[in-house]
Amino acid sequence: MDKHGQWSNISITLLLLLIGLSSCSPKEEHRILVIHSYEETYGGYPDYNEMISKQFEKKNIKADIRTLYLDCENYLEKQELERMFHLLDSVSVDWKPEVIIVNEDQATYSLLKCGAPLVKEVPVIFGGVNYPNWKLISQYPNVTGFHDKIDFKRNIAIAKKIFGNAISLFTVLDSTFLDNQIKQDAREQLRGSKVIGFIDSIKTVRTPKQELQIKLKEGYTHFLAVSARVSGKNDVSLMWILNRNYRERCYIQLKRDFTTENFGNVCMNPCLTVINEGFGYGEKLIGGYLTTLPVQVEEEVNAAVSILHGTSPLDIPIAESRKEYVADWNAMLRMGLRSERIPSGFTIINIPFNKRYPLLWGSMLITSIILLLSLFACLWWLYLREQRRKKQALCALAHEKETLALAIAGGATYAWQLETKTFVFEDAFWHSQGISPRKLTFEELKHLIHPDYWESVQISWKNLQNARKKIAQLPCNFDGKGYQWWEFRYSTNPVGGGQYKTAGLLQNVQKVKDREEELEAARLLAEKAELKQSFLANMSHEIRTPLNSIVGFSNILAVEEDLTPEEREEYVDTINKNSELLLKLVNDILELSRIESDYMSFVYQRYQVKDLIDDVYSTHQVLISPRLEFLKETEETALEINVDRDRLIQVLTNFLNNADKFTESGTIRVGYHYFSDESKVEIYVEDTGRGIPLEEQRMIFGRFYKQNEFSQGAGLGLSICKVIVEKLGGTVTLQSEVGKGSRFAVILPCWVVA
Repeated sequence: MDKHGQWSNISITLLLLLIGLSSCSPKEEHRILVIHSYEETYGGYPDYNEMISKQFEKKNIKADIRTLYLDCENYLEKQELERMFHLLDSVSVDWKPEVIIVNEDQATYSLLKCGAPLVKEVPVIFGGVNYPNWKLISQYPNVTGFHDKIDFKRNIAIAKKIFGNAISLFTVLDSTFLDNQIKQDAREQLRGSKVIGFIDSIKTVRTPKQELQIKLKEGYTHFLAVSARVSGKNDVSLMWILNRNYRERCYIQLKRDFTTENFGNVCMNPCLTVINEGFGYGEKLIGGYLTTLPVQVEEEVNAAVSILHGTSPLDIPIAESRKEYVADWNAMLRMGLRSERIPSGFTIINIPFNKRYPLLWGSMLITSIILLLSLFACLWWLYLREQRRKKQALCALAHEKETLALAIAGGATYAWQLETKTFVFEDAFWHSQGISPRKLTFEELKHLIHPDYWESVQISWKNLQNARKKIAQLPCNFDGKGYQWWEFRYSTNPVGGGQYKTAGLLQNVQKVKDREEELEAARLLAEKAELKQSFLANMSHEIRTPLNSIVGFSNILAVEEDLTPEEREEYVDTINKNSELLLKLVNDILELSRIESDYMSFVYQRYQVKDLIDDVYSTHQVLISPRLEFLKETEETALEINVDRDRLIQVLTNFLNNADKFTESGTIRVGYHYFSDESKVEIYVEDTGRGIPLEEQRMIFGRFYKQNEFSQGAGLGLSICKVIVEKLGGTVTLQSEVGKGSRFAVILPCWVVA
């Protein structure tokens, strides 16, 4: 590949790396303060806040959002401004926002009017403001936002489309600053249109005769404004329009304060709204042409993101919020208004899934019913199958019980169980022993067992809860006439509540034991005969070899007179070596014979394992070939064993001599390892020698077995070691791999020295 191709590959790799890094770029972190006009319990605010958070996430911004609630309806203007100042002061003690998002008219006015320093320092974005205080806003170059301008004409047209041209409209307006702003705005928007009522300078007509005259005006719509804060006069207009007989009227929500909150729910007439407060959150507001919460949030967050990315609020002009035709399904349902009455172009919110997607819902419902029926059919089939199986199992159990009863009746087998730590044997067992039936405690049962087995019985008793299935053969004296062998078969199973149940069978196996002893005696006799034959064959071979050497070289020395001194010395040395070999062979045979015939005495005494290993290591440090590294491995746990020290050292010496003989290079280790869970110690000799093949490992401890037939020795060393260790109450183990070495070990019972 040329250099140009290499650089092309590098460029592509770097480009892919940059794309990967950009796609995995971390989110920006910014501090956002959100201020709402009303109380925290207002139903729309949880969704409102969640929309703001999710909109920032869409913009790949991790927003640290803190929210304030002005609760404006509970305070007069001065108190409200003081509360806003206090809220801003408390939130900015240890945290300063980068952008402030303020919602609705009251919170926007109080924020700009309260005089808090934070308002001039941080960019402010307002939204949901129907009547901005333009003079106040002009004093803040860091303020921008969205004017939620009410569209009277379109909302009046919506009411007439839904309820007919003859519908009359009414709302609740008083004489507050906001109410006057609404009236003035309505007059300007509806000037020249066929709408009469509160937009006119004349007083609202209330007598039936005058109302009839209004209706007679061709093409005119009556828009009535009723006062809720009546002062100094008896005005029953509010109660009048709430009466169920006040028909062919439609309420339009133009503002939200403590006088109009939940007004739609108590009004018996249909209700529309031109603002998003209360819409879609359980109030009986059917809908209208308005700026929805999602639109308001999207506009505010988009402006906030632009400012966070460096755009000045001065470069973001105040704009009118986008509006939509929306209706609430729940409010329509409460008013009995069918969706066919809603004009085209409307978005209906809160439609249940089954109404929005009737075909899909029907398909899902039918599918669910089919699945349930299939499941029921499957369960019924399984139930019937299980009933058949249960019936078959009961029949099999009855047959098995009958068979078991016949088997028990034909032999010396008896059932028993453990009840509250008391052994209960069936009456037939006691009758067979000529004893009256009775229950036995554990101690009573233990004393009927031969003392040599008490320790194992005690261990089994302690581990009874973990005994799932177990068989134990023990010599017992139930009838006082002597010990007989009995077999205990039992199992322990949980029965709930941390309780266990133990039950089993008891069978007399004395005849089986007697037969086993006869067979064992016959086997030993045959084995001894075979061993004698094998022994004589091997002995004749092993003794003949050194004797031939001794006799042959002795004859040469006696007959040949012309031998050189060197030759004579060599022949004499050969005779001496074969004499020593013959003597060792005879000694090994005599020692093996003494051990097996129990003529060799063992002197047992407690010794610390570490001391024994130290002595063996010290002795063989000068005996192991210099070509090999001789190591000692011990543990911190102080252990004692009860052994014949000389015999154990004899075994370890044999292991070490073999390791030295069959290891060309590497290491020889002598040490021990403690098995705490078994209270046993492993004393081992490990080498890196030639190793022993797996098929030979099974024969290595046999008599006269030699790995190399031409090596010196009779092959009795390991056989003697095995017999000695068994007499000491232990076992010999071997782990070996050809080419990697061997590990001979003695495993003995031990005690930890405190």
